[in-house]
Amino acid sequence: MTHRQRQVLEFIRDRVRDTHCPPTVREICEHFDIRSTNGVRVILEALEKKGHLKRSPRLSRGLTVVESEANAQTDLPASTSVRESDDDEEEFLRVPLLGRVAAGQPILAVEEAEETFTIPRTLLPTKNAFALRVQGESMREIGIMDGDIVFAQPQSTAQSGETVVALVGDEATVKDYFPERHRIRLQPRNATMEPIWISSRSPEFRILGKVVGVFRTMR
Repeated sequence: MTHRQRQVLEFIRDRVRDTHCPPTVREICEHFDIRSTNGVRVILEALEKKGHLKRSPRLSRGLTVVESEANAQTDLPASTSVRESDDDEEEFLRVPLLGRVAAGQPILAVEEAEETFTIPRTLLPTKNAFALRVQGESMREIGIMDGDIVFAQPQSTAQSGETVVALVGDEATVKDYFPERHRIRLQPRNATMEPIWISSRSPEFRILGKVVGVFRTMR
């Protein structure tokens, strides 16, 4: 256990002893002057992995103190739970970064989360989203640049003209989607590049989601 993790566990102990009620994540955040609730979640998740706390799926990210020799001196009941407030649950979204997607020629999409973003819910129009890192310049005319993170709403269909994350074989790409008779046109938004054409009956094609947001760091 790190020094900060032990401090947080002791703070929970003290609050339970003094008030008979565990602190919320936001109260822990304020007590230790941690700037975001995500920082507290990281600490609590680490304590859970080390066996000092466990998650209760029926609570709003509830964590229960685990009775053990290591924390027996903390006087924490085994059933004590740390709850996030409902406001915390509604305020943030946890969005997995699944891998890379090409805005040029398709690149293999890695279906394993590289990391998770915690972002204000008001920034995305969906509760469920995934993120992919863009490589290439084919969508630059609509502001999607090489290195950007695109956020997509998972769905298997789209309206003509919508910007989608599409899977072609086992490779993914971001393009504008245009179904045309017996084929599909995946249109780049770069005048120097040609569209990708696919048979509408091809088993190698499917839509993974509709792009609903873009994130860029300043270089």
